[in-house]
Formats: sequence, structure tokens, C-alpha cells
Amino acid sequence: MIKVIKVKKYGIIHAYAQCDNCDWTAAIDTRETNRMQKLRNKIYAHVKKTGHRVTLETGNSTTYSS
Repeated sequence: MIKVIKVKKYGIIHAYAQCDNCDWTAAIDTRETNRMQKLRNKIYAHVKKTGHRVTLETGNSTTYSS
């Protein structure tokens, strides 16, 4: 008998942006809608204003079960 594996993807569960040149940081707010776009907008604004480089880290979650 072949066992079926169930896969449930939760998508991005955290995202954290950090400026490589100063102490500026930003993260997603899990209570908001369009949270990744809002975070990207904050990153764009910081880069345009300062010319700094920003690194964005994201993590996603997937559950596997039988």
C-alpha cells in the first residue's frame, strides 16, 4: 500500500529587513494585509532616501504528515 503524504504550506511566516550601513530595520506585521508589499515599500523608501543597501531575510513554513 502506498502511503500518501499530506503537505500544508503556510507561506512566509517571517520577514526581516536590515540595512547593511546603519541601524535601520523593519519586519512584517502579521496582523496586516499585504504585509510583504508594505515591507518592500519601507525598504524602497530607505534605499531611495539614503542610498544604503538593505538585506531582506524571509522564512516560510511547510508541514508534512501522513
